[in-house]
Amino acid sequence: MTRSHEISQVPSHVKMIMASISSYAKDGKYSVAELERIITIALEDGEVDADERRVLQTILEKASNVPFDDEVKPYITALSKLYL
Repeated sequence: MTRSHEISQVPSHVKMIMASISSYAKDGKYSVAELERIITIALEDGEVDADERRVLQTILEKASNVPFDDEVKPYITALSKLYL
């Protein structure tokens, strides 16, 4: 089994967590691009399932409680309305 095949078998909510950790570790906050990358992972199969929703909620709560650029807050609000 190749490494790329192993990664493709990782559940999407785990991929979201890994992307979140990577994004947050860079500078202790999230950008719109980083949040967009995380929601794109959830939407790869066309829907946001319960596990993805739970992870997204945790990420958005964390993103709301750290410093962020002016463009991030409305994006957090929009993601919350659309997917939670």
